[in-house]
Amino acid sequence: MSQFTTAGQNTLETSKGTVGYWTNGEGPGPAVVFLQGFLAGPDVWSPVVAELAGRHRCFTVDWPFGAHDRPMRADADLSPPGVAELVVEVLDRLGESSAVLVGNDSGGVIAQLVTAAHPDRVAALALVACDAFEVFPPGVYRLLFRLASVPGVVRAMAAAMNVPAIARSRVGFGAVLEHCPGSVRHWVAPLAADPGVRRDITKLMTGASSAQTLAAARAFGGYDRPVLVVWADRDRLFPLALGRRLARAFPSGRLEVIKNSGTFVPHDQPARLAELLAGFLAEQDLR
Repeated sequence: MSQFTTAGQNTLETSKGTVGYWTNGEGPGPAVVFLQGFLAGPDVWSPVVAELAGRHRCFTVDWPFGAHDRPMRADADLSPPGVAELVVEVLDRLGESSAVLVGNDSGGVIAQLVTAAHPDRVAALALVACDAFEVFPPGVYRLLFRLASVPGVVRAMAAAMNVPAIARSRVGFGAVLEHCPGSVRHWVAPLAADPGVRRDITKLMTGASSAQTLAAARAFGGYDRPVLVVWADRDRLFPLALGRRLARAFPSGRLEVIKNSGTFVPHDQPARLAELLAGFLAEQDLR
């Protein structure tokens, strides 16, 4: 189970199912909504939220990315565009007309899709080591995503990731984490235990296409609000050139590189990421 589930969880009823979320902090500006990566739990953001909550309202959500505790409705569209619409619906349910979106890995894709389709709902955007343009999914996962529709493949993936040695390895969380990859094995517990969670992540995997990120990118030139792109210097999935290109795609985009981190920057370097986000939020007029 997610480390968030024992304290402070609230729920929202959406058209796609029940969504758990947590609220931390207060502040006069737009809320900050976090979107974690593929197979990552919402607790990946805990240290970052702890640093930002003194000045900002932070929402962490148990998005249906494979580590979620509650399966969504069986008929829910959980393709990346479908999850992007879920983000907008969550904002509606929370009463937030707009929010700062912070997305990492696959969560960064969802943030891009929301920005392209609903720019008025995105007060500012922070993209942290994520898929973009033709890199979705990244090469090492492309075949796995294509095979997800084959019966038994996602269940086998869950079983493999539940083995400590595999979870720590470069075919497990070691591919996205530079530090302590074995410490996050709890993220795959829902996937291993619940066929509904496996059904949900299968929809995300089989529904993913670079056509979606390429189409979203065509709208970036018209998004003139602040954009922070944060990349990891030891990222094995997304080259730094991709981060540079992503920052240049936005009129107000800028790139920051974090040292000694893999793709899941909020896990590997939460203090530095929180510092960058705090500065980004403070220097903008986001009210």
